[in-house]
Order: sequence, then C-alpha cells, then structure tokens
Amino acid sequence: MNKNRKMVIIFLFAFVLCFSLVGCTLQDRIEEYSSGKEQCHLNTENVTRFSYKGNDYTILADTVSNGGLGEWIGYIRQLAAIDKNGKILLQENVESSTSQSLADLAEKAPEAAYIIPFLNVYAAPNADDYLIVDVNGGYHKAVISENVKDSDTVFDFKKREESINDSFEVNPENATQLLWGGTVYQVTSDMVSDDELGSHIDILAESVTFDTETKIPLSKEDLSKIDWYGKNAGQGRESWFYTDVYEIYGTDKAKAVAVNVNDNYYIAKRQ
Repeated sequence: MNKNRKMVIIFLFAFVLCFSLVGCTLQDRIEEYSSGKEQCHLNTENVTRFSYKGNDYTILADTVSNGGLGEWIGYIRQLAAIDKNGKILLQENVESSTSQSLADLAEKAPEAAYIIPFLNVYAAPNADDYLIVDVNGGYHKAVISENVKDSDTVFDFKKREESINDSFEVNPENATQLLWGGTVYQVTSDMVSDDELGSHIDILAESVTFDTETKIPLSKEDLSKIDWYGKNAGQGRESWFYTDVYEIYGTDKAKAVAVNVNDNYYIAKRQ
C-alpha cells in the first residue's frame, strides 16, 4: 500500500474535517502535511509545465503505477481551468477552495475548455532524471524541459485519464452506496485496517451530505435554504467524505472493496 497516497487524499479534505476538531485550523493542517515539501508552480502559459526548485519541468504522457512512487517531495495542489490551447485562465488552491466540485470552478471560468486537478510531486524511486506528478487522475513522469526528447510524448491535457478498472462513483439515489458499472456496493459499518488493504483501485474525492432517512444526497440549493418555519426540523443530515477505494486482501473485488469514508476504511459489499 502507498502510505503517501492515503495521506495526500486525506489532506484534501482536512479543511472540512478540521471543523470537528478542537483547536485545529486549516493552517495547522497545511503545515502538518506540507512540512519540508517544495511548493511547485504551474506555467500559466502552458499547463504541461511546472517549476520545481528553480527548474522547469515538462509533464509527459508516460505514467507509473501507485506502487512506482518515490518520496513525496513537493506539491502543486491546484485546480486549473484552462483554454483549448493549454493556457491557464484560473487556478484555485485546493486547501482554500470554496468550490464543491470541478463544475463549480467551471462556472467561475465559463470560457475554460478543461478543468485539470494537480496534486503532489514525487521523486522517482530509482532514478534522478525525472519526477512524478499526480495530475488528472494519473501519475505522470516529468523531465526537465530542456531534456525533453523528440521521442517523448507530452501530457495530453485534453484526455481524461482512464483507469485500468472502471471508475467507482457515489450512487446519486443513495449516498451510502457505490456504483461500479452496473454493480451496486453497499457501504457497511464493518471496518478494515490498513494492513488488510490490497491494491489501490480508484479515487472518489467526493463529499456528500444526505438525508439520513432516505439516503438521498442533498443539493447545494437544499443545503443553503434557511428553514424559517421549521419544516425540516425533524430531518436528519449526515456528511460523508469519500476518498480512496482499495481491494481487500483475500477478497475478490467483485464481491467487496474497502472505501475510505471520513478517514476510516469500511467494507462496501456487492448487492
């Protein structure tokens, strides 16, 4: 299991989780996870480039697996709204983001053709001629721009990363369930430890607030309404923060998987 990956995804939701922790502030959590890491910056004229310690790097199409990451050495953590030519029109810092989804950012930059999430930067485990950057759902190699070869293929920001496995998603009709193709997985109260986790499958990175009785997700409009007359006084609400999905050692993923909800791994069983 890649411990960095779990830590990174949990960080993305720290600003939400901190509200429930006494004395915890957003800055506290940022300092905790970013200590000793280099802040990297995207090239606003070319989204396939970023800087790391004064060097300009070009992101390649080549990717590595979750297990092919070296040390976590830097971070970008930006949602970038870009035009069709790769110019960045708007960036929003993940830590201070008020957007609930990529669609919200798109509304702020209606002329944008693509919204690309950039997360962290890693060293290569057994090489020093490239870095690895987590972008758009894949771990891409990045080389110093002046060392890019004619045979290298640059990262195609127009292409959405396709997982080897079909993507999981939260059931829009029941926030306690996941959908995988045509299969429904019910999240149970049974927990699994880190040692029981197998291969990494997918990242949901989604927060959902739902009615505790119907399990139906509440829209932003529903959440923003002021209940002047107490009509919803008896309505229970619950918020779940979905992050990683993993296989469970010794269990066929077609039968059950482990999903991180609110910083704990629960078994989600096929129905």
